[in-house]
Amino acid sequence: MAFTLVCMLTWLVYMNMNTTLGVYLRDQHGVPESGYGTIISINAAMVVLMQFAITRRAEKNPPMLMMALGAFFIGAGLALYGFVEVFWLFAVAIAILTIGEMITIPIANAVVANFSPEEMRGRYNFIYGSSWGVSFAIGPYLAGKIMDNYNPDLLWYMCGIVGMLSVLGFLVLHWTTHAKSVALPQE
Repeated sequence: MAFTLVCMLTWLVYMNMNTTLGVYLRDQHGVPESGYGTIISINAAMVVLMQFAITRRAEKNPPMLMMALGAFFIGAGLALYGFVEVFWLFAVAIAILTIGEMITIPIANAVVANFSPEEMRGRYNFIYGSSWGVSFAIGPYLAGKIMDNYNPDLLWYMCGIVGMLSVLGFLVLHWTTHAKSVALPQE
């Protein structure tokens, strides 16, 4: 459950790429829809070209540390949108976010599969999958409230803060799960 809650923070931040980023870029920076399409295409191209290599490297490391690293990239990439104003830096921000996406999503799915007892794997996957649904249900609402009522850059600063909270959460999970695995008697 703790893993799912920390993932929910990460996905709450991540979902802004698909929901509020295009509106923000259009309304605050005059980026046309085709410009947002280019940014999302950078994301897709990076996933197609780099996903397997990144997953192979990430799977050799402790999963919670990789989740923390990925969450850092997602939070940092989205936070960057609050600080930059030129298109090429918007492209850099999506590249940073995409690296985080390519690390976290496969690792998270593997963690759920590995942590769940075989007879309860479906239930565990349902609970974990709900973290995506909840994030995509409440995230756009909260993001819209921020963008409509405050400086829209605040949304991206908040993404950075929440992203760093999820980094901290994954680090705590690493320390607690690592401590438990070290404490187990050797057979």
